[in-house]
Amino acid sequence: MADDVFVTSAPAWVDALESDGSGAVVQLSSVRIRRNIEGFSFPSKCSKSELYDLAAIALGALGRSSEWVDCDFRMMDSLDDVSRYLLLEMKMITPRFVQGGAGRFLLRDSAGRTTCMINEDDHISISVTNPGFDLVPALDAAEGMERSLNINLVRDAVLGYLTSNPAYVGTGVTATVMFHLPALDATDDISRVTDSFKRDWNNLELGKLQSYDNESCGSFYVLSNKITLSVTPEEITRNVYQAAQALVSREMFARQKLRNMKERELNDRFWRSWGLLRHAKKLSFSEAVDAFSFVKLGADIGVLPRIDDREWRRLVIGAQRYHLSLGNPFIMERDDEPFARAAIFRQYIENLSSSVH
Repeated sequence: MADDVFVTSAPAWVDALESDGSGAVVQLSSVRIRRNIEGFSFPSKCSKSELYDLAAIALGALGRSSEWVDCDFRMMDSLDDVSRYLLLEMKMITPRFVQGGAGRFLLRDSAGRTTCMINEDDHISISVTNPGFDLVPALDAAEGMERSLNINLVRDAVLGYLTSNPAYVGTGVTATVMFHLPALDATDDISRVTDSFKRDWNNLELGKLQSYDNESCGSFYVLSNKITLSVTPEEITRNVYQAAQALVSREMFARQKLRNMKERELNDRFWRSWGLLRHAKKLSFSEAVDAFSFVKLGADIGVLPRIDDREWRRLVIGAQRYHLSLGNPFIMERDDEPFARAAIFRQYIENLSSSVH
């Protein structure tokens, strides 16, 4: 199934052109809305027949809505392991959802912006993910998708929407922005920034992105709201947006500081990362993405040859285990994975070197 465009078509944020002048600091903006249908328990408490009944109701509502006409769907159990993990590596589903199970379906649009997980932790989980710094339109789109369903949802008159996880009771909305912050990492300012966020934005959470198997993802960081109760979706997105603006400013200031420094030691670190990717025969995912984050920073501040933002994101996504297995009739063995990953980066850096000479 790994040749199915449903699982191989990249999300819109991966191939987006940069237009905000932020040097690809903000990678994506996403809003997720969790809802449950009246008359049923949460998925973890449902029988298999109830889960399929829920799926039929949800799919029927989605099928009748004019907002979802551009979407296709798959039953998770109909997808092979490579296909499911490809979706996970592209952040289109959650680690819990990747295991499949009774009544679990995924819808996605052809543009790779909108997804809907049916019977994850909640009956319906709608996500809209936009490229770059585009959080408010993501909320507007997600709310429009939800309103179009026209089904009775579980809602308490005082608390608001009820969700399987009590942390999301109220609005059931999570607003997320993903950043690439290599300059703050390079200048060792990231710990101070994280501490200041805990102090000044205590209703938000800023953390380093981890892969589904807990490997480091270079200098990628995720900002999202911690509170969903007694706040409106508009307040949530406004707070996340304002904090994200502050974080972008800190990263751009750190990049300018690096441009002004032009220290030999720092330049050596850039070229060492370049050399590692150019010559290594074996690379773990965290090792490759850590080095590639630093190479991208060196390119952005003019020390290293320019790297196209879309190519860079595609390589980061493609360096993951199941993307490395694309085109093969089997899942790549763990022992072979680091060698295949290193070969991809060697070829890319070699081609980049040739293009600038």
